[in-house]
Amino acid sequence: MTVSSSGRAAGRARWFALCLLGIVPLASAIEGQTPGLSRAVEAAWQRSVEARQAEGESTRADAGRRIARSLVADAPSLSLSRNEGEWYGGARAGAGTETEVGVSWPLWMPGQRRAARDAAHADVGWAQANLAVARLAVAGAVREAAWDVASRQAELDLVQARVGFLKKLADDVERRVAAGDLARIDALSARADLLAAEAEAADAQRQLHASHAQWRVLTGLDTLPDTNEIENEAHADTDTLIAAAGEPPVLQAAELAVRRAEGNLASVRRSLGAPPELTIGAKEEAEGPGALGERSLTVELSIPLGTGARRDLVRARAQTDLDMAQAELTLVRSRHAADLEDARLAISLADQQLDAETERAKLLSERVQLMQRAFSAGEIDLAQLLLTNRYSAEAEADLARRHAEHGLAHARLLQVIGMLP
Repeated sequence: MTVSSSGRAAGRARWFALCLLGIVPLASAIEGQTPGLSRAVEAAWQRSVEARQAEGESTRADAGRRIARSLVADAPSLSLSRNEGEWYGGARAGAGTETEVGVSWPLWMPGQRRAARDAAHADVGWAQANLAVARLAVAGAVREAAWDVASRQAELDLVQARVGFLKKLADDVERRVAAGDLARIDALSARADLLAAEAEAADAQRQLHASHAQWRVLTGLDTLPDTNEIENEAHADTDTLIAAAGEPPVLQAAELAVRRAEGNLASVRRSLGAPPELTIGAKEEAEGPGALGERSLTVELSIPLGTGARRDLVRARAQTDLDMAQAELTLVRSRHAADLEDARLAISLADQQLDAETERAKLLSERVQLMQRAFSAGEIDLAQLLLTNRYSAEAEADLARRHAEHGLAHARLLQVIGMLP
């Protein structure tokens, strides 16, 4: 095998790694054939259970806001009653009739409607923030899945490139054995390494197929993600991203949960339990058939007294909800600060590891070329060349993994600061 063949094999291995990690466009990454991350996120969102739950919460919150804006505390009711005659011991005493019609309106207590509007407004904001949190979680799953597919594809192509290199090497060794330049044991060693590489390629193919299946389950898309787009996310400046990001949805949701609980507590404190009820009606009384009836207007105000124990129970529940929301807000703030610090540190470490692995892979690739020249010149035996090639292949695989880890670190930072694709 010639030196130039070894250089081309090593070059192909590096090209495959760069290709599938998005530095060189994929052959399949033709306009209109690969979904962008935003499209993939939208597809996954439409399939997710979290979307249905979050949208249902938004619908419920909108309905609550409409109720809080209403002039009455609850739906009005219509009442109709009619009495005909009187009965005493089974005998009819008279033929008089009494008909009454009324409409009842539950009323807000003083200040309760304003408190209810404030609570409903906070509830709507909380539901919208939760919707954003759920969508961001789906985006995170899509980003992770996209990088998993890219890294599995890179591993497969690296192994396939190694299979090609070893196949040519084994054929070259066979020719040299036939010519008497090498011993038969060298041909066996070369063929054994080739079979091992082919087995690794089968494993890599199976893992890639599993990653494809997970992508399809998550997004419902048969086309794979655009690796150029996820690679671009990994090259964005960290400080610029953090400076451009606003308050993440998870913090907004926690803050609005506190406001909602405060509004509920204020509304409960102004409530007597059941709302007061105003009834306006008309009554007609007649002594008998054909008699002129007497008509009157009735106005009734019903104010529930409410027991102290019941009010205390409702207020205690509302106070507990507020205390829990405040504690959750404190926890979310602490968790977010820690997650942000961890994400920045992970990116810094991933940069260092990627640089180190890039240099290591480069050095070992050059070493393979030198060892190939030495083997062609008869200065070293085949075992040394195969061992060097194995080290180089491991370095290339480690570089692909470090590249994926570097991209995932950036993707997780985007998740922490709440940025969608």
